[in-house]
Amino acid sequence: MGTRSLRGLAAAGPVEVFTSPDGTPHALMRDGRRRLVVAVRDSWRVQDRWWTDDPVDRSYFDVIVEPGRHALIFRESSGGWFVHA
Repeated sequence: MGTRSLRGLAAAGPVEVFTSPDGTPHALMRDGRRRLVVAVRDSWRVQDRWWTDDPVDRSYFDVIVEPGRHALIFRESSGGWFVHA
């Protein structure tokens, strides 16, 4: 019998993101420095709990930020940006 390990997403915190005119992230502030997004690996939208008083409407971006670090960032429908730590 094998052992399974589940790893949850870390808590999200606010992050400053700079976008191109079409809304795609092109840089973000990390460690007090502006870091360029060198690749967007994937993007998707999550819309959930629309039937409640607290719906979820987020645009996610799986990005590579210089110097080659991975980041999972998302924009809330309110316009705020967050990163999973």
